[in-house]
Order: sequence, then C-alpha cells, then structure tokens
Amino acid sequence: MYYATVKEMERLDALAVENGLEIRQMMELAGWHMLSVFRELAIEKSAKIAVVVGKGNKGGDGLSAAHHLVNYGWNVEVLLLDKAISPDAQHYLELLEKMNVPVVMFAEHKDILRENDVIIDALIGYHLEGAPRGVFREAVEAMSSSGKKVIAYDLPSGVDPDTGACLKPCVQAFATLSLAMPKKLFATEQGRAKSGQAFVADIGIPGFLYDKIALNCRPDFAQEGLIPLTSLLAP
Repeated sequence: MYYATVKEMERLDALAVENGLEIRQMMELAGWHMLSVFRELAIEKSAKIAVVVGKGNKGGDGLSAAHHLVNYGWNVEVLLLDKAISPDAQHYLELLEKMNVPVVMFAEHKDILRENDVIIDALIGYHLEGAPRGVFREAVEAMSSSGKKVIAYDLPSGVDPDTGACLKPCVQAFATLSLAMPKKLFATEQGRAKSGQAFVADIGIPGFLYDKIALNCRPDFAQEGLIPLTSLLAP
C-alpha cells in the first residue's frame, strides 16, 4: 500500500483540478462516503451528530457529509469556527441553511459537543503548520475532552500528516475517513493509534493522475469506492 506525503497529496489535488475535476465534485463524493462509514460503524439514526467545520476544504467535506446525513435521517448540527470559509464549502453551507439544519458558531456554543453522540472532525486537514492555535486549539481540545465518538475527515486534526506525531493538542479519533489516498501518518504506529478505525474513499480522481505521483499507487477501491485501511496495512 502506498502512503502519500503532504507534497504528493497537494500535487494530486492540483492535477485533478487541472484535468477537469472540480473541488465541489470531490467534496460531494467525500460527503457521500461518510454514509458508508456510518453504516460500517453501525451508527444508528437516533444518534445526534455534530460537525465541527474549519475554514478550508476539509470543512467543505464535513458540510457535504451533513447534507447527506440529514437526507438519510440523522439529526445533525453544524459548528463553524469562522464565517469566512472557502467558496466551495460556502456552497454546502448555503444548502444546509435551506434545509434548516442548525448552524452555530463554535465560540458561542462549544458546550453543544457534549450533547451529541458523534462528532465529525472537519476542522484541520493536511495543510496544518505547527500546533493548532487560538479557537482551533479550543475546538480540538473540546472534541478530545467531549467523551464522544469522533470521526475525522482525512486525518485527526492536530496530527502531523507525514509523521503521525500529535502536535499537542490533537484529536483522538474513533474512526478516520481518508480521501483519495492514505496519508503517510497511517504507516506509523502513533498515527494509526490516533486515527482509530480508518477507511479510504475514492473521490473520483482517475488512475492516470495517480500514476503521475507513483505508478500503481491508486488504492484498489471496492465497487462502492470505500475500503477499510486495516485490510491494507501490510508493509
């Protein structure tokens, strides 16, 4: 199994956009695959779900997931870290508002996390530079101390994507949904320990673009496009 570095993921994302895929298309698939993760983890419709949303595309993945989860019967609320989010994430935020999904600011409603059963960590992706700071630090600490099941998008917030080290603070995930490729952190013992039960999802990037990163590095996705990483951890 091939584990991608941050630089390789940045290149793969750029190649996807250069060759005609839109960020929003990939967000849509990222959100859709969260339904499969919920089924794999046997999370019942009675569970209350909180989505903690950062400013970038990881936040957009979480907002896309919220849209699909609500459509399939889950009770979801969204906590924004910042009103200034990426344009593609804004698209999903506006859709959720039309769906009457509760959207609040984390700084004013951080205690809500303890009232939910599952938290989706859509906060900080693989562009993390140094330990989380300010309100992002508060959000990581709140998720970690909530005592709830945390499902992280791509990687747990605050974990170094290349080394798997916790940059203090970092999220201890119950499960992680990695997108397109497993990140380098999953090849480390400490990264796996922080990630919990991990899955990798296909977000529509064609094989010839993966080959520009390394030949045959595209995961062998199952028919539904989601595979458990635990089945791929052989060296």
